[in-house]
Amino acid sequence: MIIDMLAHIGIKKGENYKVESLLELMDQNGVEKCMICSQLETVDNDYIYDCCKRYPDRVIGFAVINPWDIDGEAEVEKCYRDYGFYGLKMNAIRFGYSADRHSILDPYFDLCEKYGKCVVAHGQSDMFSIPDKWAEMAKTYPKVPVMLYHMGVPLMYERACELARDVPNFYLSTCGAYVPVMRMGYEIAGPKKILFSSDAPFGDMGQEIAKVKYITRNEADQEIMLGKNAADMLGIAYR
Repeated sequence: MIIDMLAHIGIKKGENYKVESLLELMDQNGVEKCMICSQLETVDNDYIYDCCKRYPDRVIGFAVINPWDIDGEAEVEKCYRDYGFYGLKMNAIRFGYSADRHSILDPYFDLCEKYGKCVVAHGQSDMFSIPDKWAEMAKTYPKVPVMLYHMGVPLMYERACELARDVPNFYLSTCGAYVPVMRMGYEIAGPKKILFSSDAPFGDMGQEIAKVKYITRNEADQEIMLGKNAADMLGIAYR
């Protein structure tokens, strides 16, 4: 069972990526379930909820929020309480905040802890969202799984791998990471700390799956990274 932990769908300037197009891509690549979240430029959690109602066995809804929004906390709580979303997608670069700014982020992490949800975050080597900043939030909220997309590339991947090894609730996700970086994460942090994601439609789903299978021939470890870790983090059945 393959679970993709990142796809952006919906409308933004120059793009209108429908969930039906994502489902076609999933079928072509043998992906059974996919995490979906709104385009960051035009946040629309209602569309994500509609997709989850129409395709409950295929897509896994995550909230997107601009943490600066006055009603941001209420929106996230609605997504958890009423929509049944599984977590919160965050991007410090897009919305202009430091990933360890507790005065802004603590209320959202409090909600994740309250509802038993996870946080998934853009995490390259950008000043606002370097791996250590997201790891600081993970350390502050040990009951909240924090997953870092892109594995700290291009400049902080080694640190990201070390943090995934050392911080129990801190994980790495593969989309956009180079093959040598993925192998480093596999060797330093181990397969239970790495989750497959494609960043569809911007990333190639088939290529990202192939990268996971390339870094190790161990089929049990491939299975862990391609689906089992995600199922465990999200609390869904794995088969």
